[in-house]
Amino acid sequence: MFGIGMPELILIAVVALIVLGPKKLPDLAKSLGRAVREFQKATTELKETFQVDSEISEAKKAFNEFHSEVNKTIQSGVEGPAKPTTSEPSAPAALTEPADNGQPEALGLPPEPAAASTPAEPSAAEKLEELKKAFETWNAEKSSAPHATLTPPPAPPPADKPKSA
Repeated sequence: MFGIGMPELILIAVVALIVLGPKKLPDLAKSLGRAVREFQKATTELKETFQVDSEISEAKKAFNEFHSEVNKTIQSGVEGPAKPTTSEPSAPAALTEPADNGQPEALGLPPEPAAASTPAEPSAAEKLEELKKAFETWNAEKSSAPHATLTPPPAPPPADKPKSA
């Protein structure tokens, strides 16, 4: 410990006993012990902080590696199916030629059913007219309904209370 041997420590203790006296020496030893403990505690916390920092950097490195592997997998997945192989049978012309109009056949999707088999979607103006008619019908039914339904039901008659004896 700093090159100080046992004889030097005994000499320092005797000088401290003479200078401070027997009453103040135990208080000084307690204070010195507390200071050493606080220093050790701070040192331990600093070591733990460095260890946590190194663990975080290792985790960050592993995450970055995982992220790059995922990106490579995604890129190979995007590039892989786009390239036709010679072992597959030739695709129909509608699937290989680029489509100008965005038809589902160009994307390899099945064609939509013919418009004749499904009813045409009403236009916005037609929908608005239907809503107006429905509202007018509902409003007419509401105004022609008897007003008796708007009055609250009659209260039940009070029950006879039993008389206490």
